[in-house]
Amino acid sequence: MKTISRSFIYKGLYKDLEARFGSDEAHKLWALAERVNRHLYEKYSAPDKYGNADMLFPAAAVYLALRKRQPDFPAMDMLKDYGTKTGERMRKLIHAVTMLPGAPYLIWKNIGSISDYMSSEKLGYTRQGLAVTKTTSQVDVLSCPIHELAKMIGLPEVCQTICAMDKVYMTGFRHIQYRRTKSVAEGDECCDYRLWWDGEKK
Repeated sequence: MKTISRSFIYKGLYKDLEARFGSDEAHKLWALAERVNRHLYEKYSAPDKYGNADMLFPAAAVYLALRKRQPDFPAMDMLKDYGTKTGERMRKLIHAVTMLPGAPYLIWKNIGSISDYMSSEKLGYTRQGLAVTKTTSQVDVLSCPIHELAKMIGLPEVCQTICAMDKVYMTGFRHIQYRRTKSVAEGDECCDYRLWWDGEKK
């Protein structure tokens, strides 16, 4: 089990809580969230067949802590905003990596196998319409294991935190354009992933 304070992705949430609620209330919220996080791991680690607990449970725990202690506060908005900020940090890292000579070309050379694996049943996804050409890659994801885990714990909306990250960090690849206009976590019939090669994209 990973505590929220040790989570590379979610530990920064404490500063957001502190900025919004002050040190004393942030401390109480965080302590409650850590207890909820531990409970989620204890109850749902076994059913988490695809290893998505570390991505979902901390967000769910903070969400529940906010709903408990700050019932009138828009907790989901805060988590989505945090997801966007985290996605931006990840985008910058991806952009830096794909500045290495040949990196985007190597990624695109293998985009077919990457797209196939990242949307595969092996990782818990169901999909349709996987199609890869020399310049494009597309797939519609019909179900996502993180969203399924979120539904299992009774908090499907929390998956939108991860969707917010995804929308931003996937734009970080140099020479590779990315668009997604739908999300199963937001009530759509699929997540419509579209990527295409763009040699002009810096």
